[in-house]
Formats: sequence, C-alpha cells, structure tokens
Amino acid sequence: MFVQFFKSNNASAYIFIPLLAIALWVFGYIHPVAIPPVKHAMPLYEHLAGPLSNIWVNISIALILIIAEAFLLNYIVNENEVLTRPSFLPAMLYIIFMSSNKAMFILHPLIFGNFFLLISIHRLLNSYRKDKAFSQFFDAGFLIAIASLFYFPYIVFFPLLAAALIILRPFNWREWIISLCGVLCPYILVGTVYFMRGTLDYLLYDKMLFYFSKQLHLGALSGSFYFTNSVQLSILILAGARLFTGLNTGSQKTKKGIVILIWFLIAGIASIAITQEVSTSCFAALAIPASVFYAHYFINLKRNWLAEILFLLFIGSIIVNLISSL
Repeated sequence: MFVQFFKSNNASAYIFIPLLAIALWVFGYIHPVAIPPVKHAMPLYEHLAGPLSNIWVNISIALILIIAEAFLLNYIVNENEVLTRPSFLPAMLYIIFMSSNKAMFILHPLIFGNFFLLISIHRLLNSYRKDKAFSQFFDAGFLIAIASLFYFPYIVFFPLLAAALIILRPFNWREWIISLCGVLCPYILVGTVYFMRGTLDYLLYDKMLFYFSKQLHLGALSGSFYFTNSVQLSILILAGARLFTGLNTGSQKTKKGIVILIWFLIAGIASIAITQEVSTSCFAALAIPASVFYAHYFINLKRNWLAEILFLLFIGSIIVNLISSL
C-alpha cells in the first residue's frame, strides 16, 4: 500500500511526505537532543547555526531543510532519469533515512552539507551530453567545497568530480581545470577572510586539521541502533544485487546516473572514516544514494507484497529505534 502509493507520480505526495516528516520528528520535539557545539565547527556552520540557540527554532529549521532536501532529491532523480520511471519514492525514503534516529533531530552540519551535495549532483548529472559543461563542473566543485565548509569530512567528495568527468564526459582538460577552480574558490575566499583577521592558524588547526589530530572512536550506539542498521543494510544488499544485475537495462543516462551514485556511496562511507566520532548522525551522507537504490529496488520488484513487507520492516525498525531512545 505505502510503496504502491509513492511509487506512482501522484501529486498528493506533496502533502503526505511533509506529514510523514512531521510525524517522525514528533520524537525530536518530545525529547530534543542537545545542539551540537560550534567548537571545532567549520566556518559556515559556526556563523549560520551558531546563533540559533533556541532548541525549538533549531529543530524546526532542520525539519524544513530535510523536507526541502527530500523534494530536491526527488526532482534530481526524476529530471535526470536516474530511475526507470518518475516516482516519489526517493523523497519518501530520504525523509525516513534522515529521521531514523534521535541524533538527526537537530540542525546538524551534515544537513547543510547534504543540501549542497544534492545541488552538486544535479549539476554533474546535468552535464551529460552537453557540448560544453564548464559552468556545470565549476558549480559542482564550488558546491562540494561549500558542503565541506559546513562539515569538513565532506572533503572526500572532491574525487567525485573526477569520477563524473570520466563517466559522463569525453576528455576535455579545461573541464578538469575549471572543476578544480570551483573547489578552490570558496577556500581561497574563506582563507583570505581568516588571514585578514590574523586567525588563519585557527582555521587550519582548530577546524580543518582537527579531524586528523585524534584517533577515531565510537560514540554511544544502542542495541536498537544496530538492529535498525542491520535491517537497512540487509535491504541495501538486496537493492544492490538488483541494481548490478539491472545495469545492462535502461538508457545510458540512467545507467550513468546510477554509477555516479555508487561512487557517491563510496565517498559517503569514506567520510565516516574522517569524522572524530562515529555516531548515528555520521551516516547522513549515505541517505542520498541509499534512498535512490531502495527506490530502484522497490520500483523494479515485481512482487508488490514483498516490497510492502520490506518497507514495513524498514520503517518498523526505525520506529523501534526511536521509541527505545526516549
């Protein structure tokens, strides 16, 4: 029932998806988590989110951003024909992934980062079969840099530009140089501001190199977290198996879009290795490709009853995780 409804391109999903987000985020309003400290935070997060000390304003802005990102992801997937047919499944699944644990119910820097990563993906996919894609790759590099200025571990997405250039474009050395310029521009601008203030060392050592200064350690992860993620990983493995067996079907644009998202998933996993503390919020980057891969699996699964059971198991495990954290 749920999968069938969102599998279609029914416009009423514009109402039900925000309602779903609000229903899940009730857990965040009932038991709000602490606002992440701005110490060691990257400059853009520090100056934009730092002043938002009111917990209710903080949570509400995070919720609005999550809903906006869900519809943005859905637009990108449908506009660039990443799936075989238009669907609201990516938006619905992104909402669920980004509401899967209480650590998400706050204005975390990854939420800002995901927004700019989504736009960068759109610019990359939009370069397919363009005569010239200078603006697309400059924008994509610029946006990935902006994402990393909110959350530094997102710096690992820079190689995604090279992967997209190889997968989507014939070789053009100017596009490579222009994408590098896009990456460097935000850092040059921010570095100049800190240099003029005499605090360039603070930017380098207290914010950027801080992520490499200590050993990685695990945060407090509950048993329900492992249960929820085991369910998610099991479905992702099923989706991945279907994905790889189906890469020979569909248009070239669809196949190339899927390959770009596979590289995005790899970069998202790499970003977890850079973070100082492996906690539930660190997995936010994986919500983007996982939502698309789940959607691809549910759309192409011929046994509708199995899709519904897997979806109910998926969202049921998340509700169990949220309740157990109260």
